Amino acid sequence: MKKLVFCDIDGTILDGSRGMNEISFKTKYAFEQLKKEDYIVVASGRCRGLLDRKITDLDPSGYVLCNGAYAQIGDKEVLKLHFSKQAQDKIKEITIKYNGFYIMETLDHMYVDSLTSDSFSAFMHGWGRVLEGFREDERNDEKYLIAMIGFMDKETLHKASEELKEYVDIFDHKQFSSCDVNIKGVNKATGVKKLIEYLNVPLEDTYCFGDGINDLEMLEAVGHPVIVANCVDALKGRGFEETDDVLDDGFYNYLVANKLIKAI
Repeated sequence: MKKLVFCDIDGTILDGSRGMNEISFKTKYAFEQLKKEDYIVVASGRCRGLLDRKITDLDPSGYVLCNGAYAQIGDKEVLKLHFSKQAQDKIKEITIKYNGFYIMETLDHMYVDSLTSDSFSAFMHGWGRVLEGFREDERNDEKYLIAMIGFMDKETLHKASEELKEYVDIFDHKQFSSCDVNIKGVNKATGVKKLIEYLNVPLEDTYCFGDGINDLEMLEAVGHPVIVANCVDALKGRGFEETDDVLDDGFYNYLVANKLIKAI
């Protein structure tokens, strides 16, 4: 029976906040080996438009994107969910009220209220990303799958989050004064469970690697939940399996130690 492995990106196989902006050789090797016999699925808060070549060149078996609002295996799209119009409008309204920025994301495009705002510029600098692919929002009627909001400080972020939580689900970024904004009731486990069901893989043959609070539900949804040593405190003490820091190739090390792949 094929195994099904889900792997987060930021903080799990990359960590731009600590200078790790490239995929390690061992992670690339791990993806290559897994694909020979099993399924390896990238599970991320990012939309497809934010998957740069270092991710797509891994050529995974599939994707769970937009924090679970989208799922794909091979060329087959098995899930695609969108915000309600009311939720979209509230995200924009409350973010602007508190002088922050928003990024509204379709599957392939990212719309920002202002490309030059101080809060957006600070976020992009901290994240280590360039503006390629981002465009200013023209208040169109696009169907969005996920959003991000950010401010100049955590206090303002929490105020805005409190006003938004009636309409959406919020997942703070541990490194920045920003957060993912999900469709209410949707998280990475939504897409993960859909793929497990679609592929009919027994729970004992499912694995997940994560580091952030937005990984919690998908970790709980698989047979082998694995956290990296640099994960947020909220994931610790829950009985999850553990591996090394992302900077020390925790993903690869676990796979070798548990005989899912052979060592280089």
